[in-house]
Amino acid sequence: MRDGELPFQPIRWDVYRGEELYEGFDPEDSGSFVKTVDFRIYRHVVMAGRAAPGDRFERMMQALHDQAISGAMERVLDGQRVAAIMGGHTMPRGTSDYASVASLARALTRGGLLVCAGGGPGAMEASHLGAMFSNQNDHELTDVLARLGAEPEVPELLHIVDPRGVVDLEMAERAHRWLRPAFEIAGNIAQPGESLAVPTWHYGHEPSSPFATKIAKYFQNSIREDGLLAVAGQGIVFAPGRAGTLQEIFQDAAQNYYRSFNVFSPMVLLDVDYWTTTLPAVPLLKSLFKAEDFERRVLVTDDVAQAAKFILEFDGSK
Repeated sequence: MRDGELPFQPIRWDVYRGEELYEGFDPEDSGSFVKTVDFRIYRHVVMAGRAAPGDRFERMMQALHDQAISGAMERVLDGQRVAAIMGGHTMPRGTSDYASVASLARALTRGGLLVCAGGGPGAMEASHLGAMFSNQNDHELTDVLARLGAEPEVPELLHIVDPRGVVDLEMAERAHRWLRPAFEIAGNIAQPGESLAVPTWHYGHEPSSPFATKIAKYFQNSIREDGLLAVAGQGIVFAPGRAGTLQEIFQDAAQNYYRSFNVFSPMVLLDVDYWTTTLPAVPLLKSLFKAEDFERRVLVTDDVAQAAKFILEFDGSK
C-alpha cells in the first residue's frame, strides 16, 4: 500500500464539509451512496481491518489524519462557546424525542453556542437539523420534520460492505432512500446555522448527517469520543439513548468529578422517566457527586426550554 492508493488525505488543514464527503451523491441515482467520498473511505477502512489495521503504513496514515483533524477542530472551536448533545442513533425521525432534540439545538444555536454532536442518525441528526434551522421560523422546521418522518428509521447497514470490500447493493439502495430527503433539505436551505459533527468511520456504515456544516471525522472512535466530550465546555445534554449514550454520561461524569478541565460543566439529562427508571443513571450520579455539585450543575428535566436555559446561563468563570 502506498500514499497514492489512499482514498483520504492524511494531512489536512481543515475539517470536512458535507459537500466534500458527499461528493458523488445523486438524489436521483439510487446507487450513488456507495460512490461518495465518505463511503469509499469507509470501504477502505473495512478492507484494511477496521479498528486494527494490519498494515503499519495504514495505521500511521490514519493516526496522522486523526491528529490533523484534531488540530483543524481546535481552529474551528477557537473563541466559540460549545455545547454538545448526545443521544441514541436509532431515535426515529417523526417522534417527539427527535423533535425535542431539534428544538433544543435550535435554541442553543440561537443563543450563540456552537452545537456539537456525533455525525450519524437519530439524536445526532436531529441536533444538526435544529442548528441548521436556527435562522428559520417554526413553520419551516415543522415542515421538514414531517418530511423527514416519511423515512423514519435508519436501515440496518452494519454489513453493507464485507471484509473483501464487496458491497451489498440492496443495503446501499436503502441507505440512499433514507439519506435522500435530508440531503435535499440541506441543499436548499437559505442561511444555514452552523454546527460541528464529530463522527467516526468506526461507525461508517451509518450515513454522516448532511445537516452538519462542519465535520471532524476520525478513524479512531476512542479519540473522537473523548474529544467530543472535552470540547463541550458550556455543557452536554443527554437525550434518551442506550449503551453508547450511557457510556458518554459516565465519561462526562468522570471529567467533571476530577475537574479534568478545571470546571464542572453542566449535565442535562433530558427525559426524567427515562434516566431515572428505564436507564437509572440519575441515582448513580447523585451518589457520585457532591450534593452541591449535583444541585448546581446537573439538571434532570422533560422541558426543552428549561434545558436550553440551564446550558445557556452557565458561566464557567464563577
